[in-house]
Amino acid sequence: MEFIWSGEKERELALSRPCSCGCDERDGFKGVGYLTGSNEKGEGFTIWLEDEAVFQAVANSGKVKVMV
Repeated sequence: MEFIWSGEKERELALSRPCSCGCDERDGFKGVGYLTGSNEKGEGFTIWLEDEAVFQAVANSGKVKVMV
């Protein structure tokens, strides 16, 4: 699942786990985390990750800030 959005400017590319309270569940879709970021115009994206191996591969890439 992925989203394109407009809003927060220059959001650093970051990888996060879903919030433990459940507020990050998207229409009941449960994932292991998400990758998100935006440019100077506030044009951003969020990619919801389903697979733990993918989450770990992104986390270990050294290219993103990992928020856990």
